[in-house]
This record gives sequence, structure tokens and C-alpha cells, in this order.
Amino acid sequence: MSAEYPRVSIIAPAYNAELYLADFIESVKSQSFTGWELIIADDGSTDNTFAVADYYARSDSRIKVIRLPHIGVSGTRNSCIDIAKGEYISFADGDDLLEPDYLKELVSRADNYNADIVQCSFCFLESSGNKIPDKGGSDFICSDRNSIITAYFRGQLGDIRISAWAKLFRREKFTDIHFNPGIRVYEDAFYVYECCKKAETVVSFSNPLYLYRQHEDSTMHTLLATIYPDYFKVFDLQREDFSNDPSVMRRIRRREAEYALWLMNYAYQNDDPSGLWKLRKIAVKDTIYVLFSSSPFLMKIKLAGVTLMPHIYFAILKRRAGSDNEKI
Repeated sequence: MSAEYPRVSIIAPAYNAELYLADFIESVKSQSFTGWELIIADDGSTDNTFAVADYYARSDSRIKVIRLPHIGVSGTRNSCIDIAKGEYISFADGDDLLEPDYLKELVSRADNYNADIVQCSFCFLESSGNKIPDKGGSDFICSDRNSIITAYFRGQLGDIRISAWAKLFRREKFTDIHFNPGIRVYEDAFYVYECCKKAETVVSFSNPLYLYRQHEDSTMHTLLATIYPDYFKVFDLQREDFSNDPSVMRRIRRREAEYALWLMNYAYQNDDPSGLWKLRKIAVKDTIYVLFSSSPFLMKIKLAGVTLMPHIYFAILKRRAGSDNEKI
């Protein structure tokens, strides 16, 4: 298929990604499925990110580069959505990698099941090159609104995962949905949620075809102290949608409590205990919903501790601060 009418538009924001961008582009060029366009958006980088992207764009007409002021990942993705031509959209980060059959497997399932969203699993990519498969990948098909929403809200990260990457979205189905620039973290989760509300069929398969690179200059490592309230903006918006659905409301409350507990732990792990009492306040208001639910017993113990004995709970977190971070 020609680059003029691609089946898949891969949208890749890149900010100061010169160390990784060439490898990412090569992983796209190595796809066994060739009917793609790659839109790279340089988000006001101060390194050679644009030069790397432009070098590849000059030699492959399927690669397009736009240069933007530093507007953040949401605004950058939105700019790409508006010019994408593909039947499907797939989001990727410019420092990650795609396995060679990534697009082939996603498109195949989208065609076979007439799916609006298809997701695969992923691996965490260590600096050594070691791949650690995500434990949450699963195989399922959801073909009604209730099962889709239930799958999105199951657990902390969802059966329909909260990340925008490692997915394929039918473009025409979601033309009116964009990322919220006012949400600086957890923006993926809200975009996927908005798409799930409109989707008629979602397909998931457990092949880990997306390689997710984590490194210390990511948003989570640099800005958590100022952006953590954005998580709870999303939960507030979601509760507005399901105020008359007690079952979904309980799932939202449980997820909110899980994030509050995780953020408390993260704050101590990274020697940044700002906002602990605000996070406790959020956890406390969710406690009653979790204690009388089927939530894991350990989570109930943690919530009881932070609600009834916060000073002791925080002291335990502080003592554990030398251990490895919990992953989210």
C-alpha cells in the first residue's frame, strides 16, 4: 500500500530522544507489515532529536516529521492525530521499540474481528537489553459496552491496559477524541477510557510485541511532586460518568485508593514525601468502598493502617524506603 493511503498511522512524540530515536525508527522500518506512515512530532527538543528524525524522513516518504514548541505529550499527540491518514492509529514513544510483527499482529486481529481497539502485551526493556514481560497480558474479546468498561476498570492497570501505546485504534471511530492537555500524567488512561466508552469491540492478545523503555528522565521521575493530583482529576471525571452505576463506582474508588497508596510509597522511595497527608485524605474517603468489596486483603490492611494509624503507616514506609520501587 502506498504511503499516501496507509492503513496505520504510527504517532510518536519525541522530546530530547536523540539517544533512542534512531533505534525506534529502525524498529518501525523493520515491520513485517509495510502499510504504515510514521508521524514523529519533535516536542521542542533541545538536543538533536529533530535532526535524527529529519534524516530518516528524507530517505523514506512514509516518515513525516513535525516540529512543535514544547507543548507536552498530549498536545503533541493531538497535533499528529489531526494529520493522520491511516485507517488505524497506533501510539508509540520515540524511546521505545516495536517487535517486527507488532503491526502485522494488531492489524490482523482488527480485520478478523472488526475491532475498534486491539491491544497486545509488552516487555519492560532494561538498559542491558534484557526484556521483562509484563505479567498482566491476557487474551480476550469484549463486544458490549458493559464488558468493555468492566475490563478497563479491573484492577490497578486494567485488563484493557491504561497505556495508549501497544494498541491499535480505529481512527474514524474516535475522530472526536483527543488527549486532554490539562492532564500531564495519566493522560493515556483518560484517552483510552474515552475510547472505551465508544468502542463496540475490543480485542486483547498476550504476545509481548511492544518494548517499553524506562529511564530516570521520564515524567514520573522528574515531576511527580507537582503532577500527582492529575491522577485524581481523571478519577473525578470518571465518577461523573458513572454516578448512577454503583458497580463501576466501586471499581473507580478501588483504583483511586490503589494509586493513592502507591503514590505514598513512591514518595518515600524517592525521598519526596510532599503531599502525603493529601494523599491520605484521598485514600481515607475510598476506604469504606474497598473494605466492603472483594479487594485483596493486603490492600484492605494498608488502607486500614493509613486511615487509623497514619503516623505508624508513614514510619513503615520510611523504613522501607531503601527497597526497590513498586512499578505501576
